[in-house]
Amino acid sequence: MTPGLLAGRPRRTLASPTAILEGVGLHSGADASVRVLPTPPGAGRLFRDPEAGQEFPAVASNAEESARCTIVRGGPAAVQTVEHLLSALAALGVDDCVIETRGGELPAADGSAAPFVALLQAAGLRDQPDTAPVEGLTPARACLVAGEGGAVLIALPAPHFQATVVLDYPDHPWIGTQAVAFDAAVDDYVRDVAPARTFGFARELDWLRARGLALGASHDNALALGEDGYLGARRFPDELARHKLLDLIGDLSLAGAPLRAHVIAVKPSHALNVRLARMLTGELP
Repeated sequence: MTPGLLAGRPRRTLASPTAILEGVGLHSGADASVRVLPTPPGAGRLFRDPEAGQEFPAVASNAEESARCTIVRGGPAAVQTVEHLLSALAALGVDDCVIETRGGELPAADGSAAPFVALLQAAGLRDQPDTAPVEGLTPARACLVAGEGGAVLIALPAPHFQATVVLDYPDHPWIGTQAVAFDAAVDDYVRDVAPARTFGFARELDWLRARGLALGASHDNALALGEDGYLGARRFPDELARHKLLDLIGDLSLAGAPLRAHVIAVKPSHALNVRLARMLTGELP
């Protein structure tokens, strides 16, 4: 079970500030750091950029529909590659916190959400006093967003959060089709989802770097894919699909509440995930 993704639980913050996690940004290649601090009830999840003197909420209306990572912006300040930490916060049920970042990007860590889960658990979790149970967000109707190449996300009303993620790589038969199903009332995010790492094809690396992306990517923070196989050991046979599920949970947390929905994601992307979060919050029709 993953109680943090279920409605009806106590509202929660951290028991104490986390340690500072330092590292390199996956896309910028620059030094980056983050720490997460507790806040009073009702604050929500806030990003703070001390260098820009800006503080802004982690909500769908502040997110950009970018292809390779999720970017949240507030005025002149922005922070990118936020999806893994947001995923960990959502799964642990941390509703109120300040995410203090430096470097304009979160550290890549090992490319998964597991280091962020460990960071938060080490700080401890605390129920907020004198607050009502967390309400869920139920789609009023089936919501659908579509992208290129058969990519589609559908959110259907459901008693609690469930997700089905399907990836298909017909040009790479050694990958083929990967699918993973997740039920927050049954499955364990920390064990089964958080360790799944970001991934990419080695042949795309020069193309990405020429466009200012993946400048910090390495075998230490990503699972590399060659033309004929994986260029490193996998943590799960279906690690690619599990990581897309991890991203989906983080991006949809921008809707601001646990979803009472079954989300079916075929070839999901950050842009489509954010668009669905906007639709669920009523920002998009």
